[in-house]
Amino acid sequence: MSKAKRSSKRQPVYLRAMQMIDPRTGAVVSALVPASGTDQQVIRERGVTIGNVLRADLTQPRNQQFHRLAHAIGGLCVEHIESFEGLGQHDALKKLQRESGIECDISYIEIPGGGALEHRQPRSMAFDSMDQGQFFQFVSALCGYIARTYWPTCTAEEVEAMADAMVKEAA
Repeated sequence: MSKAKRSSKRQPVYLRAMQMIDPRTGAVVSALVPASGTDQQVIRERGVTIGNVLRADLTQPRNQQFHRLAHAIGGLCVEHIESFEGLGQHDALKKLQRESGIECDISYIEIPGGGALEHRQPRSMAFDSMDQGQFFQFVSALCGYIARTYWPTCTAEEVEAMADAMVKEAA
């Protein structure tokens, strides 16, 4: 990734939902406050002051353990499915995404005299691109795809259990 591309992406700010007392009314209200000193510093650097109205797209950060499980699913494919041999865990997940169409943007390109060609562009699995709920559905759908396509004698739950065993073994 180029340095210019890295610097153009803003660091997310993590907030914690808390109950607080509104000093104007004395009422108990819900408030979003910086989750850490680092988050507080980022907010300060961005020039946010008391009373500013901000626009935000709020998502809950993903569970790190579940993120490891997803990559273990990629590792399971690399270790046990010939067509995944030599790939890294992340690349295996991207291959599964492309093959299955799960969490892909799909477009069609018209080939003169040949019909339409389907192009599947996997969406980002990055923490700030897919919240925990979406990521859970994504991983569950991939387990179902693996079971149907590569291991028809297994269920999606069994595929997930095998990957979970890999995570626990590595810990």
